[in-house]
Amino acid sequence: MRNLKLIMFLFAIGICGISFSQDFHASNTKVEYENGTLKLTAKFFTADLERAVGASVTSKDNFDSKARGYATSNMILKVNGSPVTLTYVGSQTNDKSTRIYLKADNIRDIKEIEIKNSMLISTFSDQQNLVTFDVNGVRKSFTAKRGNETGKLSF
Repeated sequence: MRNLKLIMFLFAIGICGISFSQDFHASNTKVEYENGTLKLTAKFFTADLERAVGASVTSKDNFDSKARGYATSNMILKVNGSPVTLTYVGSQTNDKSTRIYLKADNIRDIKEIEIKNSMLISTFSDQQNLVTFDVNGVRKSFTAKRGNETGKLSF
């Protein structure tokens, strides 16, 4: 009886350990419109972003070089149906997260924004990218994930 209780206890611990050890792959991108500029701030778990980009944040120049190409090819933006060029501004790492900053200048009269955010989706099948927009005092959001990387919102 004592052995049975020990086996059940160890089994329960094993089940709990499995459920707590699962990875969670998510990012948060904030898109703000201010004085004719769209500012994008995308926040990721550093280890996930390093894996997708193929460079370590400890080598800032190499990381930024690779992150620039990766971000501008995986974050596609259209305003009022027209493609918008995103400029890579830089990155910042704190503890276990890294932020990537992008911007688009000379944006006027936003009626509709379409964004494709496929960041990390090809690296992690369960990746979810929450995208929040703050445009002219209106806040809207959507979640990009595999098979549904693009969202279109009207303002």
